[in-house]
Amino acid sequence: MILRTMRPLATYSVLVLGLCMLSSLPAYAQHKTACELLTKADAEAVLGVALPPPRAGAPFRSLLDNADFITGTPDQSCNFTNYESNRAPKPAKIVAFNFEVRYAATPDAHAVEEVHKQVDTRTYDHPTDLPGLGDAAFWTGAPNYVTLFVFLGGTTRLMIGPSDIGLEAEKALAVKALARLGKSGFAYGPQPAGLIKPVLSKLAAKPSALDQLKGALTLKADAGDVKAQRALAELYQSGTLAPDGNAQHDYAGAAYWYYQASVHGDARAAYALAILYRNGLGVPADAPQAFQLLQKAADANYVPAMPLLSDAYASQKTPVSGQRATYWATIAAEAGDPRGWLILGFEYNTGKLGGDQVTWYPRAMASYRKAADGGNCVAMMAIGDLYASGQGVPADPAQAQSWHTRAQSCQGGNIAMLQAQVAQYKAKAVAARDPALYPMFSAIPTMPNAGAVAVGNANRSGLGMDSKIVAGLVAGAVIAAAIIALTPSSGDANSNGADGPFDAINRTFQMDEARRQCVPGGGAPLGIIC
Repeated sequence: MILRTMRPLATYSVLVLGLCMLSSLPAYAQHKTACELLTKADAEAVLGVALPPPRAGAPFRSLLDNADFITGTPDQSCNFTNYESNRAPKPAKIVAFNFEVRYAATPDAHAVEEVHKQVDTRTYDHPTDLPGLGDAAFWTGAPNYVTLFVFLGGTTRLMIGPSDIGLEAEKALAVKALARLGKSGFAYGPQPAGLIKPVLSKLAAKPSALDQLKGALTLKADAGDVKAQRALAELYQSGTLAPDGNAQHDYAGAAYWYYQASVHGDARAAYALAILYRNGLGVPADAPQAFQLLQKAADANYVPAMPLLSDAYASQKTPVSGQRATYWATIAAEAGDPRGWLILGFEYNTGKLGGDQVTWYPRAMASYRKAADGGNCVAMMAIGDLYASGQGVPADPAQAQSWHTRAQSCQGGNIAMLQAQVAQYKAKAVAARDPALYPMFSAIPTMPNAGAVAVGNANRSGLGMDSKIVAGLVAGAVIAAAIIALTPSSGDANSNGADGPFDAINRTFQMDEARRQCVPGGGAPLGIIC
């Protein structure tokens, strides 16, 4: 079992916390040492104990530096403690913590990302954002061993800890130091490239139902309605259906509105935007941006993002990336996501989770079974492979053929789910009983009947579903969900924890990609397990 609270990979004698300043702040602040920014009086006032004068010291192995074994200068670190092990008597309350500062010559909007990366690649900790402190802040570690990072103005970074004085005490100490640096309003964070707000076409004398829907949603989205922003993004992503039934996607418009929703905390939108950046759809391909968005969605407990984040970590080569890959697969599996079980099955199958080799394949089979029970087609194929090779189970050609056949036919379940979603969303929108919405229902394309789906299955090329059937079903589900977003107090038809039409379609084509791109014993692109 993977622990939800990950422990530090190594004990850092000194960690660095960054706080950045705008160039408009008083110039003297850039020259203040760590012991000038946080004084003995400050620490005594916050902690309620008498302390000897703090000692300046050079940081060592700092998380704020880009390489290991960096030794800083004495002005960058200040050590506070009321106990030396070789001295007596021992105080009733022992206090010990480090305070560090770093200054940069020019503002850097990516400073928080850089420190996040150091934490992500060199520890097992998960940063937790802390709004309202400096221009940006986060903390890491267990509750009884916290490290606090604060950033101000793009040029200053502070760190307090790791220590056992507690997060609230570290925050109070940071406030003392911030008071000596001045105020700022610097904007940290990624600045996504290629985002352009889509322009609504000039409405004709009699606008189409889809144009009416987009216009109504845009009014709400411009006013900050997050549900409307995501609904708009999904409308642009699903596109319009051409006369021949194929979808004409507007990924650029989708990216713009996904971004607006994601910055307002919508985890589902962050996940969807990550996919667009990963694949270069509507925006320039940007793997780091996609990775950060997947982290944001997974940290917000959006389960579909967790397996993809696990895949991303698996492709990295850092001391902790393998453990992080397993961690997110386990969290996804525990949440009931079949892809999480699929990844764990793959890791057992290849011995990545350790143990005697004799246990690998039975454990892999157990995990693949759970994934298959959840409808994962790739897991069904993997089970067939284990029966074919006799690994973990007696070789059984009949069972192997049965599972391979089941894998090839299981995509119809995803199509059925899309059909059910269209019906569910449409029924919910009708239940709102808002006459103003009724004209928009004509934008929902006619759903194919079971016979049409069967014909589509029969006409498949390899394992690929009929693209026109899929496009029509996705468009229907998205439009119905968008209508719901216009109804007051309707709840969220596509909540952060729920599956949506694009999750279903991603699963629909996942097996095709796996079969085309996976080589026995080889690797695979992000999101595919071989």
